[in-house]
Amino acid sequence: MFLSTFEGSIDARGRVLVPASFRALLGGSQKFFLYPSSDGAGFLEGGGQELMDEHVRIFNNLPPSSKDRFAFVNAIFSKTSEIAMDQAGRAVIPPHLLTAAGIEKELLFVGAMDRFQIWSPERYASYDSDLSDYAAQNQDALAQPFYQAKGMFKPGGES
Repeated sequence: MFLSTFEGSIDARGRVLVPASFRALLGGSQKFFLYPSSDGAGFLEGGGQELMDEHVRIFNNLPPSSKDRFAFVNAIFSKTSEIAMDQAGRAVIPPHLLTAAGIEKELLFVGAMDRFQIWSPERYASYDSDLSDYAAQNQDALAQPFYQAKGMFKPGGES
C-alpha cells in the first residue's frame, strides 16, 4: 500500500528520485506508469502493472461502445507514459506530464493506497486543506461502510 508523503525535486539532468518505499511496492520492477489525473485536479497518478491491470478489469466491465468507457480509456491510457527507473531509483518524468501537473522543480510523492500521486507542493497544499476540512466535517460518511465491513447493523436499526 502506498503511504505517506515525500518531498522531491528534479535534478539538473531532469531526474527525480522515487521514494524507496514506493519502489519496493512496484515489486522490483524498474518501471511504473504515470498519467494526469482524470478529474482535472492537476496532479499525476502513478502505479505499477497491477494498477493498469485493474483499470483494464474495470473498463472491460463497461459496454464496449459506452461513452463512459471511451472517455476513461482516453483519459488514462492515451495519456499514460511508461516511466523507467535507473538502478538508483531515479526516473525522468516527461515534460508534458510535468506541465500538466504544474511541476517545475519541487514536487511531492503522495501515497494513495493502490497508487501514488505526484503533485506540485502548492497545488497539493490547497487540495490537502480542502479534503482535510471535508473529512473533518463529514465523519458520518464512513459509518455505513464501517458497519457493512464489520457485518454489523447500520445506525438506525437497519441491517
